[in-house]
Amino acid sequence: MHEFSFAYNIFKVAEATALKYNAKKITEVILEIGELTLIVPELLQRSFEMATTGSIAQGAKLIITITPGKIKCRDCNKISAVSLTRDAQLTGLQLFECSHCRSNNTEIIEGKKANVKNIKIQE
Repeated sequence: MHEFSFAYNIFKVAEATALKYNAKKITEVILEIGELTLIVPELLQRSFEMATTGSIAQGAKLIITITPGKIKCRDCNKISAVSLTRDAQLTGLQLFECSHCRSNNTEIIEGKKANVKNIKIQE
C-alpha cells in the first residue's frame, strides 16, 4: 500500500513547513495528484489520518484534487488527454493511444506527479 508512505511524506512536508513558521497546528493540506499516479484518494485520506495521529496535523483536512493525464504522440506530435481504465487502476498497466492518429507510440507528459499546493496553519 504505497498510499501510506505517500501520506507520511505529505505529512512530513506539511510538518516541516509548519515548524518553519512556528505554527501550533496544521488545519488543512491541499494536494494535487495526477490521475496516472495510481494513488487511490480514499486510501490516501485514511492513510493521512493514521500518519498524522498524535502530531500537530492530527485532524487536518486533506483536500485532494485530481489532475488529468496527458500524452504526447511521438508520431504526430499532438497532445491527447487520457484516463485510466478500470483494469489499469487494478493492475497498474495501461497503454495510451493517441486520439489523433491512433498510434501507441506515446509518452506521458502530465498526470504522474503529486504536489502539495497549500498548507493552512494556526500560529
